Amino acid sequence: MKKVSEDYRFERKWIFNNNYFDIYNSLLKSKFYFNNSFPDRRVNSIYFDDFSNTSVKENLEGENDKTKIRIRWYGKNSFILKKPKLELKIKKNFQNYKIIKNLNILDGLNIKKLENVKLISKVINSIYKKKMIIPVSTTHYDRSYLISSNNFVRSTVDKNLKFSKFNNNFFIPIFKRFNKIILEFKYQKKYDGYVRENINNISSRFSKSSKYIYSMINYYS
Repeated sequence: MKKVSEDYRFERKWIFNNNYFDIYNSLLKSKFYFNNSFPDRRVNSIYFDDFSNTSVKENLEGENDKTKIRIRWYGKNSFILKKPKLELKIKKNFQNYKIIKNLNILDGLNIKKLENVKLISKVINSIYKKKMIIPVSTTHYDRSYLISSNNFVRSTVDKNLKFSKFNNNFFIPIFKRFNKIILEFKYQKKYDGYVRENINNISSRFSKSSKYIYSMINYYS
């Protein structure tokens, strides 16, 4: 598997009730002078956990060191894997890095078919051998990408989030929606002071916002 970065990076997240365009415009007018860095696209993920939901418990109990395991692909189709990748997100407090592996063998699979779900689980467990894991949740949302004028800070704005308990009803998914906006800043540790000095016109309160955790603890609420 490919490690994306040798260094941990910071990720700061906020949840807003505001209109998407209000937040987007505030980023453009902020002291970071953000600009578009990539076309908007639909982000789809399948999250994996063990039978005890250890990843959820680690997050809720405030564990400093934790790992999230997911398959990610992009595009409007929420059920057909398109150039999927396995991502291991290694996190310590607000800092993290990713390890990524292409999953060409799973390209084009329909995740609503039992035989495909079995194959997906088999392939993921053949790669991640620390413990048995299963697909437990899916998330889908629209993402905008921005970067600061000095290229120090990348930002994403997520909207139209929906999620489903994958292991219960993958063949007939029942989605719930999260009608808020999630803003995220990503940058190297050395720029943390710079970000904190210039963030006050956006927000001074950092918020944990794991889409996977939200999908697991709020599905039946």
